[in-house]
Amino acid sequence: MTNKTVLILVAAAVTIIIAGTAVAIPSFTQTPANTTSLQNISNAELGSVLKLSSASVLMDIPLIKGYENGNEIFFIGTDVSDKDLAAQLTNMTGFKVNHAPLLAQTPLDARGQVYIFENGIEGNGPLGFQLSVTNAKPGDEGYSPLQQVNLIRWTDESATTELKSVEEVMEHEEMGHLVINQTGVIANQPAIQWNGGSLTIREDRDSISDDSPYMGGQVTGIDTENMTVTFVAHRGWGPDGKTIYYIVTDATPEMPGTMMGVPFVAADEKLAATPVAVDLFQFMNGINGTGPMGFQAGIGGANPDDANYSPMWKISFITWKDPFQARVLETQADINKALATGSITLEPAMGGKHVVNCPFFDQQTVFEHMSK
Repeated sequence: MTNKTVLILVAAAVTIIIAGTAVAIPSFTQTPANTTSLQNISNAELGSVLKLSSASVLMDIPLIKGYENGNEIFFIGTDVSDKDLAAQLTNMTGFKVNHAPLLAQTPLDARGQVYIFENGIEGNGPLGFQLSVTNAKPGDEGYSPLQQVNLIRWTDESATTELKSVEEVMEHEEMGHLVINQTGVIANQPAIQWNGGSLTIREDRDSISDDSPYMGGQVTGIDTENMTVTFVAHRGWGPDGKTIYYIVTDATPEMPGTMMGVPFVAADEKLAATPVAVDLFQFMNGINGTGPMGFQAGIGGANPDDANYSPMWKISFITWKDPFQARVLETQADINKALATGSITLEPAMGGKHVVNCPFFDQQTVFEHMSK
């Protein structure tokens, strides 16, 4: 195995997501050149230093409870392809759900299934009736956080009962008790806690700082009594240099997902060659800073309010040919210019198969839901 291959594999394990940027314009200091000792200085020590404040913020996100194979499952809702449903879920949870039209292009074999009730037993489901039912949990064949919305309407009121599995739903459909409307709406609803598992809770949950590593988990607490999960929200840049925040919920391949403390989801890889997976650029060397690899913050291909936004990101690595000549890149235009001048190289991570579920949020949403 070549040194380059080792570097890329290690990098992929920890570069799942983009990292911090500041609300104010940050300052940085230039490291003076020392031509007599450059050969003894690693790439990580070359160039400038860009330390960004508040790179990691604890953020409370409402949990949503549903059923999976007869068991309770807790998940979050961050993005949906339908504008009206996004607004409805925002009102229901008090947390802004992004409108992400690109999710409607999710391939059929990369979709999970969620069943939402339009009538029947009143309850805490999205439409005011019983809890929704989903087809799978992380680790199961058929699991995907990108769930196709199926609307259920009871046609025989005398048969109305609480259903807790897809099998029960199908049985009642066969008996003519209900009808299912399979919509084209896709919702990003990553599982947080399920029968036999959950996202990894960080061991350093009481001491999160701007220098906290990305490995070891993405949540500091899961509270099913008060129905909240506390994520580490990381700062980053949108394509125009605008500040964004993001969380991490699942990934592919398995190695980086495991390192980050999030589920490996095989279905995520099926998005890599589709418009659903948007480009996200990480830095392998250059400006030292608060990025996942210890360099500058990465740059995403869309802001959460852009028409081409998706929570699914296809990772690529940027490498400066001469790290000592590195400059801070803040926009996609900066990347294109550096590519045109030959200053950097751009390489798809892990053969172009590295995809991360990484919902973006605007600053207002994050600050309104900062963990107290």
